[in-house]
Amino acid sequence: MAFDEDIEQKITGRTYEECKEKLFNLYGKNFRIVNKVTDFRPGGLFYLKKKPVTIVTYVVNHQKSYAEEPRISYSGSYSGSYSEEEQLQKNREAILQMQGSNNVMVSKKIDDMTNSIEELKREMSQQMQQLAVSTQDKHETIKKIEEVLEQNEFSFSYINMIEEKIRNDFSLEQLDNFDLVERRVVDWIGESISIAKEYVFRPPHVFIIVGPTGVGKTTTLVKLAAQFVKNYATSHDGHRPEICFITTDTMRVGAMEQLERWGKHMGANVFKAERTEHLQTLFEENRANKDAIFIDTSGYSPNDATHIAQMKLLLEVPGMNPDIYLAVMAGTKTRDLQNIMQNYEPFGYKSVIVTKCDESEQFGNVISVMHDKHKSISYITHGQVASRDITKANVVDFLIRLENFKVDRIHIEDKFAEDR
Repeated sequence: MAFDEDIEQKITGRTYEECKEKLFNLYGKNFRIVNKVTDFRPGGLFYLKKKPVTIVTYVVNHQKSYAEEPRISYSGSYSGSYSEEEQLQKNREAILQMQGSNNVMVSKKIDDMTNSIEELKREMSQQMQQLAVSTQDKHETIKKIEEVLEQNEFSFSYINMIEEKIRNDFSLEQLDNFDLVERRVVDWIGESISIAKEYVFRPPHVFIIVGPTGVGKTTTLVKLAAQFVKNYATSHDGHRPEICFITTDTMRVGAMEQLERWGKHMGANVFKAERTEHLQTLFEENRANKDAIFIDTSGYSPNDATHIAQMKLLLEVPGMNPDIYLAVMAGTKTRDLQNIMQNYEPFGYKSVIVTKCDESEQFGNVISVMHDKHKSISYITHGQVASRDITKANVVDFLIRLENFKVDRIHIEDKFAEDR
């Protein structure tokens, strides 16, 4: 029986020499190699790595097939001969043997994969069990502190920070004393609150409040002006300061009228600036004869990057050197607070004013975000009376607002006296 020389066949191996050895074992010298290429095929655990393989294309010669018992190596010697029919049968047996070997290899890889998956499942199960045990083994004092912090809407990262401090600072015996741990946690919360320092500005002291819509920027600006007038009169033998208001808010209906009512009450002029040139002209006209200038701004969504950038450009007046505050509402969610503070960062605001504190019962959100963002708090506002409902921020006011914490008022007033 003869083989058709025109029929090309392929065989694979790890190397070209291995392919040649396989062919020699099958056909003796009755083959001719037509081509060889190197390819990369999946291999390793989960077939994630690729292994090089050599693919040899060959044809079998017409002359009698040459073979002996399958050779161990390509360099093995030749002796004896078989009929074409006998050789064909041996070739078939060799091919079947190779296929069986390949099947065994594939089966082994599948078994390896199955074993690896089972091992991963066992490891994951152990980790989950360890996590469950860890949670169950958490000391009751730590659990209770975490619950109270969550009730006050402290952020997840802040709570983790407090838990780590508890684990580092207290022994197991001390953890049994909940009052001791609670007192220390209140101290840590107070120490994490940064209160803005007051700076002396050369007249005119320019105040600007920025922030999203709805936080009460205009009312807060008026409260800030009323406090400035009061403090100025106290430190200048009753003399009233010269102030004026400028609004850049062209979006909100009635913004100008609201300022004009308060301006009339305080004896202060109110101006409107729609462009940087207008604001610069008004600043130049008033800088020589005013002790303070209060600038109101438009409120935009914190995600409205275009209008926020335009407002920043409008406020960039050479030589003005404003004292910029970001106004945020006490009841704002933690994630929204983070977004607001991030998007108003380009203004370079000096500190934060927390507004509408009378409308919120939890302040953990504010404390957490201010701590995470490394920002200080200058004022808090509460109520609608513009002439009085603004207070210089202090640590004690935040701590006494903590819910379900036992707060030692005398202790915290002594400890944080410098921040009052």
